[in-house]
Amino acid sequence: MLTDCHVSSRASFAGHRIVLRQTSPESESIYDFILALHKASNGDWKSLATRANVDEQGLAAFLQYAAQFLGNAGNYKSFGDSKFIPRCPETVFAALASISDEAQKHYVATQGAIFSTDKPGLLHLGFTEDGHMTTYYLDSADITKREIKDVELWATDMGLLPENTRLRKTKDGFEVLIASAKAPSGGGDIGRETEFTVDNGALKGKKIRLVYGDHAKQMALIADYIKQAATNAENDTQQKMHLAYAKSFEEGSVKAFKDSQRYWIRDQGPMVECNIGFIETYRDPAGIRGEWEGFAAGRLSCAPGTGVTFMSLLTPW
Repeated sequence: MLTDCHVSSRASFAGHRIVLRQTSPESESIYDFILALHKASNGDWKSLATRANVDEQGLAAFLQYAAQFLGNAGNYKSFGDSKFIPRCPETVFAALASISDEAQKHYVATQGAIFSTDKPGLLHLGFTEDGHMTTYYLDSADITKREIKDVELWATDMGLLPENTRLRKTKDGFEVLIASAKAPSGGGDIGRETEFTVDNGALKGKKIRLVYGDHAKQMALIADYIKQAATNAENDTQQKMHLAYAKSFEEGSVKAFKDSQRYWIRDQGPMVECNIGFIETYRDPAGIRGEWEGFAAGRLSCAPGTGVTFMSLLTPW
């Protein structure tokens, strides 16, 4: 049976693709491209490079890029939010991609974004209005900072918390995309209604729709792991914490997540500690939507007289 630490860490890493999607449109395809090449190489990168007619310097440049990408969970620095580019010609990546149909598929899906530098503004994360890159405002190149703020004010008035959301501009208004495994059968944090017409203020007449199921596959997997952690909980407080996490990830409830945090701070000196969810808001240019993160730390008993050691696992963020 998996321990609480194991299932909590698996829940953390199950959200890895969410972090990629929160970085850039191409990050998930780059990730799959790297994985496909690793599979094709069977661990023998030199042999793969030979088959692709790529020299040692080119292979080294690819592996350096892959390591930096995996370490940052995307093609922008996790601290600094600037894009990094491979130190080799694009022909090196194209040659490596040609070795595997799967790698080729994912490489094509990046649409040249690995090497693109033609728009300097896109080399940094930030508001699209300023010419920068963000995926917190999905398919919304023309969304303005004023509109983002106005939707935030509307959501605040409604009691809708933004941490687990993304925002999409539509022809008649906006869609608030809520990370959840499913739509809540009993209603969300602000009730059963999911479509609103704003009746006053700057957004008067605009439609705002709540769309559940953003990252649905990942959120379902995360919730399942967290429920397993609840069955292995050390005490009643931990169990309630894990079940509150599970409710939040299944139904998209930030109120349930806040409950989990209340239990978390009450759980003093646990053998296994974890925290997980949409927490830090650094990468959203508006500073209100959270990036996925998680950790699990286990305190392990050692030989008599040697005290304890600690083990921790973090998602890249």
